This record gives sequence, structure tokens and C-alpha cells, in this order.
Amino acid sequence: MTPPDSSTPTSLPDADPRRRARFFEIFESVPRGGPGDPASTRRALAMMTDLPAQPRVLDLGCGPGGGSSNLANLTGGRVTALDLHAPFVVQQAAAARAAGLSHRLGPVCADMRDAPLAAGVFDLVWSEGALYSIGFRNGLELCARLVRPGGYVAASEVVWTVDAPPDEVRRWWRAEYPDIAAIDEKTAAVRDAGFEILGHFTLPREAWWDHLYGPIRARLEGLRQTWADDEAGLSVIAEFDTEIEMFERWGHTYGYEFFVARRPDR
Repeated sequence: MTPPDSSTPTSLPDADPRRRARFFEIFESVPRGGPGDPASTRRALAMMTDLPAQPRVLDLGCGPGGGSSNLANLTGGRVTALDLHAPFVVQQAAAARAAGLSHRLGPVCADMRDAPLAAGVFDLVWSEGALYSIGFRNGLELCARLVRPGGYVAASEVVWTVDAPPDEVRRWWRAEYPDIAAIDEKTAAVRDAGFEILGHFTLPREAWWDHLYGPIRARLEGLRQTWADDEAGLSVIAEFDTEIEMFERWGHTYGYEFFVARRPDR
């Protein structure tokens, strides 16, 4: 289950307004919209050896929680936090206020495909698990347009981590996100977009359990009784249960690959 323009790899909520409402109600109450953890954020940033002291950062598909504030704090820069879902943007702004970083965070509610952003102005375009929502290659092209020459792009994308995934998990992913592919194929997509790859790594399992599925599972347990007579809510819970079960059983066959790349100066 995935917030549009946000994180986690699986399918977007459908057009049923009741299911969409329940879906977002779950995500608005958890700290992240997808796999990730502070150590991986710092690891990615450490690859950017000459990031300006006060960089202009775009958190593209920022999702819920306070990730944009964390980027502002770690980079020392000004962060534009963009997401299609307005409550996520509000959460980022609230987290910035709580951290005393409001002056360095600019919230924007917009579809990333039509983002009201000038081309080539950002020193860093950051997008954790969100580019899938418009297709990873399309997302990389968008990043290439928005980042300045010599600037950085950091993006995570779901990948197979084994050569021959079992049929069950392959069928599930084919329904949820057909563009899942091997790490080499995603690496080639980054290069095809014109970037120089500085490094990449697979997110650890803790990035899924501790920072995504653990909070979601706790949230679901609190909602099962509340939504006992809510067919839409229960159907959304069932889909989350399936997703978590798939990761419990087959999480060793897939993961998120975090790519750090640079747009050439020329």
C-alpha cells in the first residue's frame, strides 16, 4: 500500500473514496511512508562530498512524518517538501516548527509531474521510494530537470535482491508494481538518465521493520475494532496485512536500493 507521490513500493489506493480515506488515515498516523532509517539517510549524504554549506534541497514525494526537517537539520540547507497529499505536507511543516526549522522548510502541495518548480535550481533532489509513482525512469528524468549541473540526486527504488525470486512473490509484485527489477537494471536506468553514480546500497531490514511495518502494524491493531463494521476500512487493513506477511516470508528476495548520483557539470 502506497501514498501517491510518497513511499513504499506497492499499489496506489484505488478510486473508491472510502478506501482512499481509510488508507490515508493509516499513513497519516505513522512516522514514515516507506522503508528508511536515519543511518541510511546519513550514509547517502556522506557520499555527497562537496554539497554546499547551505544547499537548496527538494524532498520530492516527502510523505508523512518529519523526514524533510531531518534533511534540513542534517544538510544545513533549505528544504522544499513536496507531496500530492496535503496532510503529509502539513505534517512536514508542523515537524519543522517543532524543531525550530520553519524558516528552512518550504511546504508545497502538488503532483510531482506538474510541480511548480524552476528547473536546475536545486543542489540536491531527494526522493525516498516516491519516483515509482510516475515510473522510476520518468522520475529520474524529472530529477535531472530539477537539479542543477553538478548537483546531487538521492533516490530509493524497490529491486529484486536475488536472481530467481519464487513464483509466489513474483506474482504478487507483478500485480503491485510490475516495474520491480534487478539492481543492475535500476542502476542502468540511473545512468541512462545522464547521472554519474557515486554509490548505492540496499536498505537494511530494520529500515522496513523498525521504521515502517512496526508502526503500521501497531496502528492496524488499534483500528481493527474501530473499523469492525467498516467494509472499506477492513479491506484496506487486509491489504496491509498481506503486504507485511509477504515481507515476513519473502523479504530476503527484494528490498529498496538507495542510489546516490550526480548530474555532470557539463
